[in-house]
Amino acid sequence: KQWYQRRVAITAGGEGSPFIGFSGFAISGLSTSQDYAFWFLQFAFAATASSIVVGAIAERTKLASYFVFSMALTGLVYPVVVHWVWSATGWASTALPAPSRLFGVGAIDFAGSTVVHSVGGLTALIACILLGARKGRFEEDGHVNHLPQQSTLLQTTGTLVLWIGWYGFNTGSALSITGNMAVICGNVVVNMTISAAAAGLTSAALSRFFNGSLDVPVVNNGILTGLVSVTAGCGVVNAYTSLIIGFGGAVFYFSACKLLLWLKIDDAVEAVPVHLAGGVWGTLAVGFFAVPEHVETLYGTASCGILYRSHCDPGNAEKQLAAQVVIVLANLAWSGVMATLVFGGLKLAGWLRVDEESERVGLDTAYHGGNAYEVDVITPKALPEKEGTEMTDNLI
Repeated sequence: KQWYQRRVAITAGGEGSPFIGFSGFAISGLSTSQDYAFWFLQFAFAATASSIVVGAIAERTKLASYFVFSMALTGLVYPVVVHWVWSATGWASTALPAPSRLFGVGAIDFAGSTVVHSVGGLTALIACILLGARKGRFEEDGHVNHLPQQSTLLQTTGTLVLWIGWYGFNTGSALSITGNMAVICGNVVVNMTISAAAAGLTSAALSRFFNGSLDVPVVNNGILTGLVSVTAGCGVVNAYTSLIIGFGGAVFYFSACKLLLWLKIDDAVEAVPVHLAGGVWGTLAVGFFAVPEHVETLYGTASCGILYRSHCDPGNAEKQLAAQVVIVLANLAWSGVMATLVFGGLKLAGWLRVDEESERVGLDTAYHGGNAYEVDVITPKALPEKEGTEMTDNLI
């Protein structure tokens, strides 16, 4: 409902300041099928930004707080950042007249590494800090306990569903598949595939080397981080540099996971490393790897990444990197302050965290009438020992 009422006005209203849009409330002014299709695409992006937070604060958050922060995030916080980057009047938009663009080039975020993922990831980080860790997650001496998780099979299935769905998200951001946009869409899907695969393989190697095992959830989240990382630049980078972006995304993700544990910040699904760390890296990567021909096709600006500085107008590569840094910092400031106000207010009102008994029995039982998963614990029968062979504890 919040997105219905405010999205067009705040994000892309025809009338507005560089900070926020003023017209188009309750989708007034939309009339064509293209208008409604565009609205639906942006609705999906808004829902994504909100859902990022949900996973991070799972297992100890009051139901009412979900409604409050979801309305605040999709109704105000997220739309403002959208307006900055994707509207025709936002201060960081590439759609502004050349003299008015940020550093003369504007900030490039093709499908939302900052606009969607960093907004949701930073909000999740603030929420986790103010909410506190789940009971039993951290010991006084700093030891980290690994709490029970849901099915790895379901998580892997969900990762594959997200991966496939992501192709629609990012190609949809081209807003057309005719003419040169068809070439751009082809570039987008190739770059996404390579970045996701590179990040997944890198995460597997990091898990094996540092954790001593090939942890499937780590690989799954690595894949998602590769997709987050390439989302900003998938329309303007090439296949070779998308490999680097995926590799870098995995390193950022894995490092952020370790940092959160060291700081005793409990993110139940590693949403912050995936979406915030991956989103920041991906947005900055545009400033290094944007190909001038793709930038010209999409945005009409004679800019490029640092790697191609000799192929675009002098100084524009450095300006592009500067624009990417500025939009990252601006989003961190805006989303960080707004998330602190929202979740700080919920905490002061006593609406944020559930009571200890509800957390102990589980929120499915406390709030929703029973367990979501009926799981029977099956103990394997002891196998007979063969002569000269010792039984191990690792039978399954």
